[in-house]
Amino acid sequence: MNSADGSLSVEMIRWTFTVAQEHRVEIETHLLDLGLEIQARGDEVLVVTWDEPEGKVDELIEELWAINGEPFEITHEEFHRASLLVYGPEDADEGDTASESAAA
Repeated sequence: MNSADGSLSVEMIRWTFTVAQEHRVEIETHLLDLGLEIQARGDEVLVVTWDEPEGKVDELIEELWAINGEPFEITHEEFHRASLLVYGPEDADEGDTASESAAA
């Protein structure tokens, strides 16, 4: 959570968009160089995931549009982590011990 305003931080962004075939490789290369993950759906649709995004999203979109030669529609989805719990065998053992001592 961001302490200043109480809002959740963005853990991942997913973009879905269609690009012109002649610019696809250049766009993919640019995004891969930045460390983003790309899945292709057919010849034109790309799905890009950006874990723990840093930087200016709007600037990156402008860069993609410049590579493409014209703007295109991008569906932008943000994912927030409300909570993260990790359970392991030692947690289960501690719970069993607590239950046994409470019963005694």
